[in-house]
Amino acid sequence: MSTAPTTLSAPTTGSGMYLAGLRLTNFRSCRGVEIKLQPGLTLLVGDNNSGKSNVIDAMRLLTTPLSGRRVRYLEIDDVSSGADGPIEIAGEFDGLTRFQQGQYIGALDIATNKAYYMTRFRPNVDVPRRSKVENLVGRAAGPDAEPEKRDQIRHVYLAPLRDAKRELDSATGNRMALIIKYLTSEADRTDFLDQAIDGLRKLEEHDVITGTQKRLQEHVSDLTDPVRGQMIGLSFRDVRLQRLARGLRLKMAEHGVDLADIEDSGLGYANLLYMASVIIELRNAQDAELTLFLVEEPEAHLHPQLQAVLLDYLQEQAVKSLRDDTDGPAGRIQVVATTHSPNLASAVGIRSIVVLRTQETPTPEITEDSSATDVEVVPTGIQRGTAAIALCDIDLTDEERRKIDQYLDVSRAELLFTRRAVLVEGVSEAVILPPLARHCVLNKTATNYGAKCREFRAVSIISIGSVDFGPYLKLLLQQVNGVRLVDRLVVITDGDPDVADEVDQDDDLNEELKAGEPKTEDEPAATLSRKDRLEEIGTQLGADSILAVFAAEFTLEADLMNPFTVNGPLLETAFKRQKPRSARFWSTLTMSTNPAEVFYRKLRTTKRYIGKGEFAHDVAELIQSGGTFECPAYLTQAIQSAMR
Repeated sequence: MSTAPTTLSAPTTGSGMYLAGLRLTNFRSCRGVEIKLQPGLTLLVGDNNSGKSNVIDAMRLLTTPLSGRRVRYLEIDDVSSGADGPIEIAGEFDGLTRFQQGQYIGALDIATNKAYYMTRFRPNVDVPRRSKVENLVGRAAGPDAEPEKRDQIRHVYLAPLRDAKRELDSATGNRMALIIKYLTSEADRTDFLDQAIDGLRKLEEHDVITGTQKRLQEHVSDLTDPVRGQMIGLSFRDVRLQRLARGLRLKMAEHGVDLADIEDSGLGYANLLYMASVIIELRNAQDAELTLFLVEEPEAHLHPQLQAVLLDYLQEQAVKSLRDDTDGPAGRIQVVATTHSPNLASAVGIRSIVVLRTQETPTPEITEDSSATDVEVVPTGIQRGTAAIALCDIDLTDEERRKIDQYLDVSRAELLFTRRAVLVEGVSEAVILPPLARHCVLNKTATNYGAKCREFRAVSIISIGSVDFGPYLKLLLQQVNGVRLVDRLVVITDGDPDVADEVDQDDDLNEELKAGEPKTEDEPAATLSRKDRLEEIGTQLGADSILAVFAAEFTLEADLMNPFTVNGPLLETAFKRQKPRSARFWSTLTMSTNPAEVFYRKLRTTKRYIGKGEFAHDVAELIQSGGTFECPAYLTQAIQSAMR
């Protein structure tokens, strides 16, 4: 066997350590939470008080601040309510290069090439100062023999209520000096300081300074010469970069407009400038293997277009941060952000999103009968904690995932932020459901009418723009870690039955057809068992009690006709706004024993017979204006079910 030393090969391009998983035990609302993270950017979304800030704080406690100044420490109050401890914050680091595997051998699991670090806090309630913090390594969580390696895993934290203007315009000059240091060479900085010193020495010879010094000396001499005379001088302080930077002020304005102090700029652009300065700091932190950029609510003060631009920028910087670690640390930047913005969530794709939910579980109390050996666990109340759903764990095909990503990118819908949702095919249902609920379903004379209206307002009505509800049901109803994205899901769809189509020869519509509105062949129904198929998906996902599907007999526009004796007059007004010359056809509807079916036949045989969205808007307007209308039974049931 050869005794020649083995030469390590260079790491694969694009690889590098990142935080792949976080496990939190007994930490605030995170009683037992596991979170998957992506190498580049991960978005944490969820309700208020769902635990987003707790997860960010856990990462701050697990890693070292880039500045070296820790401001967050574990305390007894961090222990989950009702738990005795200990708190455990464990990180799983994946993607290590060959060099990193060697450097982190003490924390490495050889079987998986993943590194593990843990921070454990053992509280002492009686004597809090005796509470103990342990920094452990490896899957077995043993003592850390090389803490300096852990110190190369760092973080930078941006708080949600950050004052970007104050940070950028700080009187200390720290941030501007840091930016100058990272963006310039040492030789350039030395030359800059030399020129500043020369300039200040020349200024010291100016009459303003020499004259002031002379007059001051006269007064000092009058006071000190009788005892012990004193000499004074007037000069600039020793020149240092930080002191010079203290006098610098960032200015900002749109192209073509005179620059103004940052104080005069909008909060949104000041935030962007501040984050750009932090990225510069991160990109030039050469001695870190990994730096977590932890940003709470990056959308603060930004309009939707700037939010999307910011996210693209953060993702791009995370990718650009990767470098060959043959001669030094890898310097990777990994971004973890919290958000309430559908615009940000829709811009990254669901693989990069972790949804945090508040989960309610019974609070157990163990009681033991002294005369028996049985131990009984009795629920005494409800305790709330955080549950995490990594959307990358949702079982979707690539095509289903692509469809959802494209839908979110276009619609900016609140699909991932809702607890109760109504999925509908198109804009018509989304437009007409709110006025139907407020004016036709909810009891206006009830004392709780206002509260019921607000309750319905909290239900998200989401138009998916098609009849392919399957991927959305899988996304919203599939259980991950025992929880789902929604508590209640209602689907409203059309029956679209096959019927023997007939064309009314005495309809004034013929004149419109001749004018260019095409008559089309019968289009096959989307499916005859759509409702059954969707309910079957719910059954397969174990969500029968959460999902409710309601289907029109025909289609929305046709089913609004029922009951025709009540709804006919209002619908006629809306219909004739588009079809003022179709009085004969409406008479046909009036004389029919089934107006809904007649209208449905016409919709199927004549393409673009009416503008469905416009028709829904007109009907909604007339209902809101006090028109008499009775909500179709299937829509009434759907609205009531969504509020269950």
